[in-house]
Amino acid sequence: MNFISSLIFVFLFPLFIQAEEDQKLSSDPSAPKPEVIPKALPVKPLNNNTNENRKALRALPLVLDDPESEEKPLRALPLNKEKEDGGKNGVTTDDDPESEEKPLRALPLNKEKEDGEKNGVTTDDDQGNKEDKEKEAPPKKFELPPLPPLNELDLANVDKKKSNIKAAWETKTEARTLTLKVPAPRGQITDRNGESLAQNKLGYFVSLKFPYLEDRSDENIINYANERIDFVSSLLRRDLSISDERILSHYKDRRWLPLPFSTILTDEEKQAFKKNPKPGLELFPTYQRYYPGHRIACHLIGYVGKKAKAPTGPVAPGELLWPITEGREGLEMTFDDHLQGSAGRINYLFDTNGAKLAEEMVARPVPGNNVVTSIDLEMQSLAEKSLESHTERGAFVVMDCHTGDIYAMASRPTYDINVWVPSISSKQFKALQQDPNLPLFPRAFRGQYPPASTFKIAVAFAALESGVVDQETLIECPKSLQIGDRIFRNWSKNKEGKLNIMNAIMRSCNTWFYVVGGYAGGDEIASMAHRFGFGAKTGIPLNAEEDGFIPTDIILREKYGHAFTGGYVAHASIGQGYVLATPLQVAQMMAGVGNGYVVPKPRLVLQVQDLNNNVTKSFDPEERNALNLDLKNLWLVRQGMVDVVNASAGTAKRARNDHVTMAGKTGTGQWVQNGEDLLISWFAGFVPAENPRFAFAAICEGNPGEEISGSNKAAPMVGEFFNTLYKLKNERGELKGYSKTAVASSFELPKPGDDQQAESNQSVRSESPFRRIFNPFRKKR
Repeated sequence: MNFISSLIFVFLFPLFIQAEEDQKLSSDPSAPKPEVIPKALPVKPLNNNTNENRKALRALPLVLDDPESEEKPLRALPLNKEKEDGGKNGVTTDDDPESEEKPLRALPLNKEKEDGEKNGVTTDDDQGNKEDKEKEAPPKKFELPPLPPLNELDLANVDKKKSNIKAAWETKTEARTLTLKVPAPRGQITDRNGESLAQNKLGYFVSLKFPYLEDRSDENIINYANERIDFVSSLLRRDLSISDERILSHYKDRRWLPLPFSTILTDEEKQAFKKNPKPGLELFPTYQRYYPGHRIACHLIGYVGKKAKAPTGPVAPGELLWPITEGREGLEMTFDDHLQGSAGRINYLFDTNGAKLAEEMVARPVPGNNVVTSIDLEMQSLAEKSLESHTERGAFVVMDCHTGDIYAMASRPTYDINVWVPSISSKQFKALQQDPNLPLFPRAFRGQYPPASTFKIAVAFAALESGVVDQETLIECPKSLQIGDRIFRNWSKNKEGKLNIMNAIMRSCNTWFYVVGGYAGGDEIASMAHRFGFGAKTGIPLNAEEDGFIPTDIILREKYGHAFTGGYVAHASIGQGYVLATPLQVAQMMAGVGNGYVVPKPRLVLQVQDLNNNVTKSFDPEERNALNLDLKNLWLVRQGMVDVVNASAGTAKRARNDHVTMAGKTGTGQWVQNGEDLLISWFAGFVPAENPRFAFAAICEGNPGEEISGSNKAAPMVGEFFNTLYKLKNERGELKGYSKTAVASSFELPKPGDDQQAESNQSVRSESPFRRIFNPFRKKR
């Protein structure tokens, strides 16, 4: 009996111990409670197989409201031994009849939910297997479905007849998230002092903003748009319209984005629009190019155009909000890569009605770099005003004698660059193209003219440096002379007497230079002209700069079949014939004469810098050619140029300056334009004569039948410019320490009736190998 009692006690004791521990666990308030999980929505079975339907349903466990449920002991889950051995998550449920025949294993109480998941454990409340979970689990990243085509939103008539169930409401598919690029504003173009020549401003357009229309018929969409377009046309007093095709295409593919249809609004029009709001219309802001000077330096700055047309079709990810612009002419084109900025990115969120809920600037646009030019806005403005008051067509260049910096480079006529923003109309462009005065033509660096008597400076140096003449050489200046079988005349109808090199420059005597040029020879003249930079582009960063032309014996023989001698040299000696030059090239020569040592390369851009004023690219002053001139010869030519302006017999007395001493050279050229013989007026030189700082060249084109000369047209224009400029400098105290020291030479023109050698006997014999050897004016060095 005792044995049996002991055996029963040994057998039942573990059960009492286990029951006591279970009771303690259920009564422990600190024990973890099951999480409250929302009730799963019922899912309609797909077939009549009851067992399969039970596996398909995923009923989430419910938390009972009965508080006593918390005191019930936890139930151990059955483990499928075979599946556990074969896979980590191989667990069976209570529905499996074989689970009753297998031993139960309790989960450790102190393990957390994550441990259970790692060990492949499933709770009593889970219904279904692993495959069902993976099929019904929501995707990790939510993506909006693509917008269905409009013609598929309504059921076809056949489908309507077959359908027994009609939707109570129609799903709106306008919800969208769009990521678009925001074009960056272009960098600025400034003058040397930071004054803006080209900048940006916000331009506003009126745009259509379609809502989600319940009636999406073509007629209703078009009527909706046209009603608002007519409203804006009446408000702004403009004739505005959009084609029906564009309206329908935009509504179909791009109705979340605005459709601009007006021109840029003025401030008054913008205020009028804000005072008269209308649903379906909104202001659309964009960055637009703006030129504060309008016409100032238009040929240098250039203009921009749209890089591509406005996008159509479905909105593409990363699409630009509006088309970006690119440089089409001038500095805008040359430095386009520097001026272009980096686009930003913005996210838009639209609700089911197509209304914008939010926008987020993900990355701000970075403006382009700034281009700092050598232009002085004050001098550029004065140059253009001088041209406007003296000529219909012409050019004016002012540059630094030492650095080559271009302070002003004006061409007339001009045009307002803002007509290209945001785009120029075909009517406006046609008017500019067909204007007989060619406002789009940059005469200062693209116009090729005979340099006329300004070229005599290069001829004078050729004669002096080759030893043909010196300070003491006197040569007769008759009214005309014969070269070969032709008569070449002086500009003056009176005899000038015997002239030295300074007098010849002062009086600009053609016949004197015919003789001296013939003695020096064509190739000697060409060599000196090339030394001063003629016949080659200056290298400024502007499109299609012309290089002019300097004839040589080789070129003329190859191209025209004759030598560079006789009359051809005579024409070249006074800057006519084959010789062609741009106003910039003439100014470049004067800069070389002004500093006396080198021909500086013209510099139009100083540097490129970013928004933080860090220099990203710099352009240092460059020397183009070394002159290697005899200083005595340099002094003779300079003195002749001082006499041109300041001597009583000078040809440019009307260019005299009240504040400083001017030195220059006039020129009157003959050229043919559109089949008509015209005259051109030149004046070029440097200032102050004592210590040259500014070199200049100005040209005025005459009209058919108009008698103009360098003395009466270009010289007064340049004189007005520098008198105004130096008056301003004097008022600012910039002329302190300066005094006029240059003195004009004394010279008197021969009086009428004086006995001089008859000019009719003056002629120049044809060239021969012995002519230069026995030349009576040749001075060996």
